[in-house]
Amino acid sequence: MPRRNTALVAGALLASSAVLALSACASGSSGSSGSTDAAGASDDVLKVGALTPGNTNDGAFNQALADALQKLEDEGLIDYELRDQMADPGESEPVIADFASQGYDLIIGHGIELGDAVFSVAEQFPDVHFTASGGPDILERSTDNVETWTYDTPQVGYLAGYIAGLTGATPIGRVESLELDFVKATDAFFQQGVTAANPAAELLPVVYAGSFDDAQAAAAATTGLIGQGAQLVYTTGDGIATGVGSAAADAGVLSVGVSSAAGEAALANNVSTVDLDMYPIVKAWVEEVAAGEFGGKGVTSTLQNGGIVYQPINDVDGTVPADVATKVDEVIAGITDGTVTIG
Repeated sequence: MPRRNTALVAGALLASSAVLALSACASGSSGSSGSTDAAGASDDVLKVGALTPGNTNDGAFNQALADALQKLEDEGLIDYELRDQMADPGESEPVIADFASQGYDLIIGHGIELGDAVFSVAEQFPDVHFTASGGPDILERSTDNVETWTYDTPQVGYLAGYIAGLTGATPIGRVESLELDFVKATDAFFQQGVTAANPAAELLPVVYAGSFDDAQAAAAATTGLIGQGAQLVYTTGDGIATGVGSAAADAGVLSVGVSSAAGEAALANNVSTVDLDMYPIVKAWVEEVAAGEFGGKGVTSTLQNGGIVYQPINDVDGTVPADVATKVDEVIAGITDGTVTIG
């Protein structure tokens, strides 16, 4: 799900790069919108420029933005240009400034790595609309022309853990990316979710792959956990999910959190993945710009507003109990109405 979240991210949960992966320009290729060049869009279609720190085909955090932009373009609401692999501020800031100087209506920085560059350029272009993402603290940094965004890390971690716990698999291993505050926070809520669903489940010590994208390191970490007896391995998506998914599937072990980018074989053993859906958030920004109501606020993706979703439960050839999907929907309803407390 989410990549570094930002969103992705949370509290000190700063979404270490989780955010932004679209098709690259300075990193490789110009990620692009659809049929019409953004700089030449008609007056009634907003011109949107977007940047992500990682690849937009990651099946997770970065792709969530790319998919949302494409859907909005298909609906005729925007014309966009997307640049991926923009984690380096030295590369991203000139791109953001270029978008602004060309008169783009909305510029989206999808990822914590892009925040400083967004705020820097936004000061120079007060009439252009920008978004920046990070942990919960980013919500207080909105300005007249910069709206801010994060995602609810507790909900993401808890729901993923609850799904893992409902499988009855134990011990459970975890392969995380980097030992960052938001990653550690997500893991803490994952553990809480596991315990809520299955108090008897054993949790093996978390292993850090040392990267968001090193699939080989993640596969090695997964194999090590399986050697310790892990019957299910959880990961938070991004590029490392490919390694986790393949190693788990090869060993006949369940996984949670593997992205679609891992491929069909890896997904065959993946029970579910908690994902971000950026469409509702980006659409709201577009509508605010069009209505002249943009700026001065922050927004959090949650289960309640449709910004956090989960993939349909895979029974993995009958390995997963038949009532898992029902119980997941029940706990989501509880989180939504406040009868289930996280934290």
